[in-house]
Order: sequence, then structure tokens, then C-alpha cells
Amino acid sequence: MMGDMEDMKPSPIFSLNEWLPLEQAANHLSSVIGATVRTADILRFALDGHLKLSVRFPNFATVKRGEIIQFPHSQIEASITAGVLPSELKWQMLPPTAARFLADVPEEAEGQPFFKIRNLKLDDERYVKFVGKVKTIIGLWDLPMIGGEMIDVEERYQQLTGGPNLNLAAIEGAVVEGPDGGLCQLQEQFSVKEYSSVWDQEHRELKQQIAAADIPEEEAEKLLDSHKKERKQILQTMKALSEEDSFYPARRLPKDSTLVVRREVLIEFEKFVKQRQLNPCNPVDNNAQHRVPTNSCQPAIARKIIQYFKVKCDPDENTEWWKDKMREANRNGLAGCRVGEGRKGPGGSSWRPDQIAAWLLDRHEKGHEGLSSDAAAAALRRFPGCDEAATAFFQSDE
Repeated sequence: MMGDMEDMKPSPIFSLNEWLPLEQAANHLSSVIGATVRTADILRFALDGHLKLSVRFPNFATVKRGEIIQFPHSQIEASITAGVLPSELKWQMLPPTAARFLADVPEEAEGQPFFKIRNLKLDDERYVKFVGKVKTIIGLWDLPMIGGEMIDVEERYQQLTGGPNLNLAAIEGAVVEGPDGGLCQLQEQFSVKEYSSVWDQEHRELKQQIAAADIPEEEAEKLLDSHKKERKQILQTMKALSEEDSFYPARRLPKDSTLVVRREVLIEFEKFVKQRQLNPCNPVDNNAQHRVPTNSCQPAIARKIIQYFKVKCDPDENTEWWKDKMREANRNGLAGCRVGEGRKGPGGSSWRPDQIAAWLLDRHEKGHEGLSSDAAAAALRRFPGCDEAATAFFQSDE
């Protein structure tokens, strides 16, 4: 992804820019870290949780604002057991076959229908529901990478790197984050004109398919008539909707929006890269036997990570917290701490305690659940060969 750079200097007007488009952000990073950074690299850094992307809306975008709901995991489990589901959350009964597509289904629910929270999950205690009337926003907003906006970025990355087409969708739609930390769900509106245009194209294609398949005239008429009736029913439904009900969650970011990186985010990322250069981490190769630690700190199994890094005081809550974070390692920025193939059992994942400690410290400093430098260092010393890395945590604060 990166190669050596020569004779590149930071732009003298960098300090005047509030944000940079992706290409300019890549050029700036290339000039300050001494390696070639491409636009695709910027997207990858964001997907891996190392860098926060923003989106600029030059025109108004329509949204619904999010309302945070706090429910501890233990309380939700107790409610399900008692058969009284919290009305503040949105629930859906799913068939047994859905369990294989979801990562957080309890073992006791396998093989039978089960309830699933439909609200967007932020962490092990917080959910968000998007309510109220639609609003309009404009200008610069951040991407929290928790919904359709993450799929949008992944799709752009695959296009730039010659990867496969994505057939993914986020039920919660694309989400953006405001300067106050509030979340908004982007909205689109049903359009009779747009639907009619799509229907016309589908109808032409249907006629071509009928001709190519040499379908008898009577059967062909039935197919075309059925397609026309479907159009009539959908148009009647769309026209009957109120203005408020005609909006639905947008799957992707608006086409007239632009992905950018804030100046302060680039500065923080520069610091992150330089720290990694001082204490480098091997690139992920998904092959544990070829991973060589950059210091004497040895990889550890998940059980030891959970045992020593106590983010929660209650052991059961701590275990659940870690399981949730490890299940979604890419989404939570933990992928770079993992060694192995990301699965259970022999040959599966182990974890770099020094990188885990750095991740927890970073979360703590950003106001999220994590560990202070003292707590992270104390936990790190319990792992074989990690004394040197633990000492570095104390030195970094001096």
C-alpha cells in the first residue's frame, strides 16, 4: 500500500484548511510520513478504525435525528427471559434459520424462533432509534461507520482496488454524526417519477426476455399484465402516503456529497503513524505461525485478554463487553490487534496484549470505555514478556 517518497513537503496552506478531499488528504499524508498514501489507503484506514472520515453536503440532506436509549445487556436478557420486552426498543421475531447470519445470537436460542433488537446498537448498553419529523442538514458531518455509510466506504474502496461488487445493505441506513456527537439517519423520499422511470426500464427488459425465451403469446400477455398491475398498486400506495411517511432510510450517502478528512483528524493520524513507526506492528497476514512479535510481548488467547484487561468491574459484564468487541473486531478497530484467522479453536485468533493496551488507552482518552495508562500498564505486566511495553505506557505520559 505504501512506497518510499522523495522530495515531498507539506502544503504551506494545510493549516488554513478545515478539511481536505480524499486525494489531497492522501497527498498530505504522503508528504509528512515519508511513504506513498493513496486515496484507497485513506478509505482502508477509516474502515479499520484508524482514521475518521467526514462527509460534506454542499446541498441540503434530509435526516431523522437519533435518540439514545440505554439498556444494560443483563437487563435486556432478564426482560427476554420474563417475556416482557422493553417497549422503548424495536423488536422483531426472527426464524431459526436467521441465527446463522447473526453473530450475537444466544446459544439457547439456536434452533428456534428468537427476538432480535432492530435498533442500531452502539455498544453493549446503548442503542439509538431515529424518530420525529425529518430535518435538513448541510455542511460537514462525521461518519461514525456503524451503518450504511460504512458499506458505502467499503464499496468505494473495492472499486478503487479492483475488488468485487458488494451486495450488502444496512437496515438502519446511512448514519452521520454531528459536532455535538448526535446521530442522524439519512433519508430518501419515495418518488413517483423515479419509480416510473425504473418501471419503464424493467418493462422493456421483460419484453426482451419474453422475446428471447419465445414464450407463447397468451402467457406473455399474463406476465406483462401482472407487471402493469404491480405498477398500479405501488403508485396508489405511494400517492396515499403522507409527506412524513414518504421518507425511508437511505442505504448510501447522497450522490452529491463528498468524502473528506478534517485537518485535526489528519494531525492525529500523523501522530498515530509516527508512534507505530517507533513501535511498529506487523501487518495482518492471517497466519499465526508467521507472525513475529515486534518486542518480547507474546500473543495471548482471548480468555487471558478478558481476564487481565478489566474494563468492567463485574466479571460477567466484562466478559460480555469483550465478546462484543472481539466479534466485531473490524468495526471496533481491534483487527490490528488480532493474530490468526479470526475464528475459534486451534489455529484461530490470539491477540497482541501491547496493541490491546494501546487500543484501550486510546478509547479512554477519547472518553469511551477503556483503561487509563496506569491501569493498562498494570494489566499488561501480567502477560509474559510485556514488561518493556508496559513501561512505555508510563513514559509516554511524562
